[in-house]
Amino acid sequence: MQNKKFNVIFENDDVIVLNKSHEIFVLDNEGTKNKTITDVLKESLKQEIFPLTSLDYEASGIVIFAKNNKAYDFVSKQFKEEKVRKIYYILVNGIMDNEEGEINKKLLVNEQTTSVNDKGIKSVTKYKVVEQFKNFAFVEVYPITTRKNQIRAHFWSIGNTLAIDKVYGSEDFILLSNLKRRYKGITKEKPLLKRLPMHLYQMELLLPGNKEKSVFVADIPKDIQLTLKQLRKYNKRG
Repeated sequence: MQNKKFNVIFENDDVIVLNKSHEIFVLDNEGTKNKTITDVLKESLKQEIFPLTSLDYEASGIVIFAKNNKAYDFVSKQFKEEKVRKIYYILVNGIMDNEEGEINKKLLVNEQTTSVNDKGIKSVTKYKVVEQFKNFAFVEVYPITTRKNQIRAHFWSIGNTLAIDKVYGSEDFILLSNLKRRYKGITKEKPLLKRLPMHLYQMELLLPGNKEKSVFVADIPKDIQLTLKQLRKYNKRG
């Protein structure tokens, strides 16, 4: 199955696991006229499929679909019972107060927004700082619960919004000219990063018929890797 916006990590008779690029919708109900990953899979596999996870349009990483109702029920039960372990990597603004910790704040979720609110649902996000820069931090995130925009809302609530986030923070791109002193580049500069810096790197769960959990990994994409390389060079914390 060839597609510029995703590639297959794993496939059997029950599930298909993909590594999604940014700038493609996963689900058919996300208000787009363009083909979604769901559309492409249905056409390619010539069968009905059942999305088990989704990711924001601008996010990247692992998404998983069931190929039958039995597999859907088996895997979705693990998500409901919070037995699926997921690891995200994100780039946030500013200096993190703690090298690792837990954000335990209730979230109020509706169709339009997700906000921190005492009347909301219990939501827990654990994290560990991988690299701290002068103006940014690269963070490993382990969401315990699964709420819409949970990571984005939680990190906004502690003052460390994702480096590019049209909803919770700034939509300004990350440019080399903003990092490098005496930058002498071309007039029309190409951004280092121009999308939500969120990547679902690893997912661990039990598949139908297996006794041991499967671990799936989606390598960190090139745009995030390039941004980190330049941050290490020009945005070191003093």
